[in-house]
Amino acid sequence: MDYLLTTVPGLEDFVIEELAERFGAQRARGLYMTGRVVAQVEAAPPELFRLRTVERFGVFLGDGRADTLGEVVELAVGQLHKALRYLTANTTAGVRCERVGEHGFTSRDVEREVGRWLKDRGFTISLVDPDVEINVDVVEHYVSVWVTVAKRSLKDRPWRVYQHYASLNPIIANAMARLAKPQPGETICDLTCGGGTVVAEAAELYPHARYLCIDISLRHVKGALVNTAHLPQVDHIWFDSTKVYRAARPICDKYIFNPPYGFRIPGRIGRLYRLLGKAMRRLARGCATYVVITPRYRTFLSQVGGELLLKRVIYQGGLYSHIIMGRICR
Repeated sequence: MDYLLTTVPGLEDFVIEELAERFGAQRARGLYMTGRVVAQVEAAPPELFRLRTVERFGVFLGDGRADTLGEVVELAVGQLHKALRYLTANTTAGVRCERVGEHGFTSRDVEREVGRWLKDRGFTISLVDPDVEINVDVVEHYVSVWVTVAKRSLKDRPWRVYQHYASLNPIIANAMARLAKPQPGETICDLTCGGGTVVAEAAELYPHARYLCIDISLRHVKGALVNTAHLPQVDHIWFDSTKVYRAARPICDKYIFNPPYGFRIPGRIGRLYRLLGKAMRRLARGCATYVVITPRYRTFLSQVGGELLLKRVIYQGGLYSHIIMGRICR
C-alpha cells in the first residue's frame, strides 16, 4: 500500500531509514524540508503506529506542484476519485490543509473549495471530527493529497508523564540518537536533560548503552526520573552541568543534548556554551562525539570548538534550527 507519512521538515531521510529497518520498504521518497515521505509499505496501517520518526500518516492519493489556489484545487480534485471508496451515504468527510510558505491564499481557502467540490457531489461535510479526513497539504509549491489514518500524533509518547515546559519533540531526539549511534558499553551524556526526552528516545532505540541525565533543576531531574523509570540503563544527576566535572571522573563517550538557546538572554548564551564546552572536554573519555540541536549553532561552534562532522537544518514551530554533530577531545 502507498502511504504518506509526515515528520519534522528536514528529517525525511530518517523516516525512510526506519521504514527500511522495520518493513523493508520497497519504494520511498521524501522531498527535503517538506516533512512528507511517500512510501510503498507491505504492512497494514496498525503496524505503522510503532514508527518513532513519524508524526502522522495516511493513505497516499497523489501529489504534484501548484502555485495558485485554482491549481491546488484542480490537483486535489484530480486525486479525490481515489478517496471516494472511503465515503458512503452514512459517513462524513472533512478537508484539512496544512500550508507552509508564502501563498496568495490561505489554508481555509483550500479547505473551502475542496469541501465545496465534495458537497456538490452529495457528500456530507463535517468540520468537527469527520469520519474521513482528506488532507491537501501545500508546502511551498509542493502539494500532497492523502487520507488520514493516524489522527493522534505519534510523537505523543506513552512514557512522557512529566511535561517539561520546553521539551524537545521526541522525533527530533530520535533522529539525534540515530546520528550518534550509541554502541554497547558507551556512556551517553545529556548535559541539559530537562524531562529526559533525549535519553528516553536514545535508550529505547539503543538499549545496550548507558545513559546519564544531568540537569541543574531538581524539578526537571525528578520529572526525568518518572519519564525514564522503564529504562534501567539511565542514571540521573542533579548538578550544574557546567561544573559537574568537579564531582565526576571522565565518563562520557558521546553527548546528545538540547542546550538552551537564549533568545531572551543573548549576552549570556555565549558564556553558557563556553562553560558547557569546558565541561564536555573534562568529562570526555579521550575524544567524544556530540550531537546538539540549536538555532545558535555558530555561537555554539565558536565557543565549544572541536571538529565539525555534520550540520543539517530542520524546521519546527516556526523556527529554523541546526542539528550539529562534532568531535571534541580532552
